[in-house]
Amino acid sequence: MTKNRISIHFDGPIAQNHAVQLRTFSRTLDHIQTAIDRAFLDLKYGSIWKNARLKDEDYEPTDFTLQQTREGGFISDLVGSNEGEAIIDRIHTAVMPAYERAQKPVIAEPVRLVDEAERRRQHYKAGAQEPIPYEDLIENPDAKQTNPYGDRSIVKEFDQIASAIRARDNDGSVVEIDLYSTRSLPRFIFDFSTSTAFHKIVSVRTLGDPVEIPVTLRALDSGGAGVSKAKVSNLISGKEFNLFVHTVRGFGSLRKYLKKKDPPSFKIIACPVLEYGAFDPLAGDMYFIAIVNEVSGE
Repeated sequence: MTKNRISIHFDGPIAQNHAVQLRTFSRTLDHIQTAIDRAFLDLKYGSIWKNARLKDEDYEPTDFTLQQTREGGFISDLVGSNEGEAIIDRIHTAVMPAYERAQKPVIAEPVRLVDEAERRRQHYKAGAQEPIPYEDLIENPDAKQTNPYGDRSIVKEFDQIASAIRARDNDGSVVEIDLYSTRSLPRFIFDFSTSTAFHKIVSVRTLGDPVEIPVTLRALDSGGAGVSKAKVSNLISGKEFNLFVHTVRGFGSLRKYLKKKDPPSFKIIACPVLEYGAFDPLAGDMYFIAIVNEVSGE
C-alpha cells in the first residue's frame, strides 16, 4: 500500500451495505483536511495559534487525493505527497497521548470555570497570588500548558470525527483511522466507549495563573448564566481576544472603558482558559479577575 496515506474505515451499523451517509462522510473529510492543515502550519512555523490560515503556497503540500472507496465496511484512502510524511507523523504525535488515555479512562469531573474564576478573584483580593506580566507568559508559559496549542488543534478535529460514533448511542458502530508514513503507526479505533472517553479528555477546560495585560476594550455584552463577554485588544500582541466576566461589579467596572472613539488603555488581571492543557497566548480566551489598581478587586 502507498505510504503517506490516511485510511478512514467505518464499520458496523453506520456502514450498512458498505455505504455511509453523505453528511457523516463529508464532515469526516472536512475534519481530516483541517487536521492536515493544522499539522502543516505547526510544522512550518514551529507553533500554531488561533485562527491561523494557509497561504497560497501551502495548499500543494497539504493536498491529499481521495482514492476510490473500498469494501470491508466503508473504507476511504487519502494519499498525500512526499511532504505528507511529516504531516502524518505530526498528527500521530498529537493524537496518540489522548487516545492512549482514553483506553483507561479515569476522568475527574470538570471544574466549573465560573467557580474557578471566583476562587482566583478571591485569592487575588487577599494578596495570596501575584499576577505575572504578559511578557513573562510569552517567554515562560504557565506550567499547566503541557500540551502545545498545535496538539489541541489537531485532537479537536479527531474528536469531531469520533462524534459520529458517540451520536449513535452505542449501537456497535466504529470508525478506524490508519496513518501510514515511512514507519509503522498504530491504528486509532473509536468505538462508543473510546469516543466518549476521548471527548472528555480533550475537551477539559481549566484556568491558568493570573496575568497582567495592557488592553483596550472593543465591545462589552451582558450574557446568560451569569457570565458576560467582552472583546478586548491586547496592546502587546496586537490581537483581539474574548474576555469572560463572571461578576456584576466586574462588568460595571469595565463599562467606563468602553469608548467608540479613542478607547482608553488600561491594565487588567485575567486568567487564561486552557483547553486540553493548551492556550494561545496571542489571542486565547481569558477570564476577567480585576482592573489593576482598583480597590474593589472586581
